[in-house]
Amino acid sequence: MAKRVKVLSVKALVEQIDEKLRRFDIEYAGLSLREKVLRLADVHFDARCLGVSVAVEEGLSKSASRERIRVYLQRHVGIVISGVELQIVSGISDYPRRIRELRVEQGYRIVTGASPDEDSGVSLKPDEYLLVADDIDQDSARRWLVANRIRRSGGGAKSRLLTFFQENLNRVVTTEELSYVAKGKKEFARRVRELRTEEGFPIATQFTGRPDLRTGEYILLSKDRVAEPHDRRIKVDVQREVYQRDNNTCRNPNCRWSMDDWTPEDPRILELHHIIGHADKGANTVENLMVLCSKCHDDVHAGRLEAADFP
Repeated sequence: MAKRVKVLSVKALVEQIDEKLRRFDIEYAGLSLREKVLRLADVHFDARCLGVSVAVEEGLSKSASRERIRVYLQRHVGIVISGVELQIVSGISDYPRRIRELRVEQGYRIVTGASPDEDSGVSLKPDEYLLVADDIDQDSARRWLVANRIRRSGGGAKSRLLTFFQENLNRVVTTEELSYVAKGKKEFARRVRELRTEEGFPIATQFTGRPDLRTGEYILLSKDRVAEPHDRRIKVDVQREVYQRDNNTCRNPNCRWSMDDWTPEDPRILELHHIIGHADKGANTVENLMVLCSKCHDDVHAGRLEAADFP
């Protein structure tokens, strides 16, 4: 059984480690391999105690490793934290399990490079973590229960992901939940992209019409409304540039609707419109696309508005 880390005086631990390393250096030539390893294991344990003791001196919990991780992340919201830092602060090697507990049980929005997804802004390395915001996601526990049920339901990854999105219509879901539902840390991002670009489901991120979303967040805006087949071939980087250029706002000067104006009574969404229609060989380029709200987009295609007049 592994020894339990002790909280001691930082000064005393530094002196203790220093003394043990000096003796190790002096006696090194006469030690067997196992004796060398055991001496270093002893120093390693003292170093673990030192890391926790430093954290405690800075006001972190003396007894709970998960609490030390939580407070450390809260003190560095929006900053990428390495696994090594969390291991030092927590004093345990199984810190990823504590991260999962903070995410699943307590609702902290922590993203990790274990589920990379550039579409939603997650481009961390595998052993990097980011607390997106300090507030707690009150709906998180319910979503994880739903995710667990859907994960066990069978079927393909894309089908499970669509079901999860539909059961959380107009609710924010996270890359970690999607990765879990898909049963694949690399699989989910590709399947979500297929749902959006090949099947036309209006799934938004902070880069595609919903700048209010945070890193690692998605939202399905409608169960029924799907993009036209030719719109689905617009590259993600082109979509991103158009939404950013138009400030995620309808280009109709008499409308200027954005997601800040969304209400349950007026649940429109933002869409991309071809200035030169696809039927007229209009290209899927930044220059040939504009952002319109779904209401204005419908009016343009019905002939009630003329998009060419929009600045």
